Amino acid sequence: MKRSCFISVLVLIFCFISNQLFAQRDLSKVEIKIIPVEKNIYMLQGAGGNIGICIGKDGILLVDTQFAELSDKIKDALKKISDGEIKYILNTHWHRDHTAGNVSFGTKALIISHYNVRKRLSTEQRIFSRIINPLPTEGLPRLTFYTSITLYFNDEEVRVVHFAKAHTDGDSVVFFTKSNVLHMGDLFFSGRFPFVDLESGGNVLNLTKTIESILQRIPSTTKIIPGHGPLSTREDLKAYHHMLIQTTEIVREKIEKGKSLEEIKAEGLPDVWKSWSSGFINSERWIEIIYTSLMKK
Repeated sequence: MKRSCFISVLVLIFCFISNQLFAQRDLSKVEIKIIPVEKNIYMLQGAGGNIGICIGKDGILLVDTQFAELSDKIKDALKKISDGEIKYILNTHWHRDHTAGNVSFGTKALIISHYNVRKRLSTEQRIFSRIINPLPTEGLPRLTFYTSITLYFNDEEVRVVHFAKAHTDGDSVVFFTKSNVLHMGDLFFSGRFPFVDLESGGNVLNLTKTIESILQRIPSTTKIIPGHGPLSTREDLKAYHHMLIQTTEIVREKIEKGKSLEEIKAEGLPDVWKSWSSGFINSERWIEIIYTSLMKK
């Protein structure tokens, strides 16, 4: 395939993905589910990224905020588990299905993120062909870090650690060390192929290394809140890591045999990975993401 044709195919596919990610949605019928995780840690599922919650005598800490249109429903859900005030918000990365709600909560709570998250939220971004406007000032992180930051809140040591150029260039995970709970943001799509934002510095190879590093850090009993998908375990994360390794190797071997992207997509992936297409990233789009990551190496 000629380079110009290949680029055209990429643009068409990436535009479709971006529309799925950022198109206006009717969220009026979305229900917020409250999922107990461990002790004073909860997970909220609605539309967009899963929210992590730490409640206690010091108030409420949120990990991500989903869409702004869901903020009232999120507030109602919070009232069912705590009468405290939201004191801190931790953003795992910049995508709006995790951060748009910042605007609703940021007037009273301190928003914290990696430096690159504030940089992207405060400036115009492009997801393929779609322009993403900056968030208003009240939705921007007011405290940023480069490598890690630790909060002591509700008798928890909350460690926020940055992993570079994996899903984006600003991803962080949140360790609730006392409760042995980990919120991974979009570094982890549980049981499904992930969206890797290549335009925001993401790369499948770095994502795979990041997951390996995290697996080495956590015990078998850790409960994991993924960016998308159900409450998970270390075994689920291992399965995800295995998928990243195996599917990348399949595409790599076919590239080495001189096959084009279209040929690789036509051949597809083995049936063992069929169930991983349950999200909006199907096998063809996943092959595309792997292929592009390998070609950028």
